[in-house]
Amino acid sequence: MVDINNHNNGEYKTSETPLAIFLIQSGFTLLRIEYETNPHNRDIGNFIFDSTDSTIQERINSFHRCEALVNAATYENIRANLLNRIKRGLP
Repeated sequence: MVDINNHNNGEYKTSETPLAIFLIQSGFTLLRIEYETNPHNRDIGNFIFDSTDSTIQERINSFHRCEALVNAATYENIRANLLNRIKRGLP
C-alpha cells in the first residue's frame, strides 16, 4: 500500500485502511474515499484527509513507528463503518 502526501492542495491520501482508521480516531477529517482499479483489476479505496492541521504528519509517523495508541472498541467501530462504506462504494 502506498501513501501519497500532497501538500499542494491540503490533502493527505492513503490506501492503508489501518492508518485511515487511526487518523479518524485521532480527530482528522476524512474528506472522501476515492476508488480506483489496480493493475490486478481490483478496486482500491483511497482515503483522502484534510492535511491543513500541521500535526497530521506527526501522527502518521507515530503510526509507522508502531507508537500509535488507540481505543480498541472505537477503532473497531470506525473500521466496520469504513468497510461498509467501501463495500457500498460510498465516497
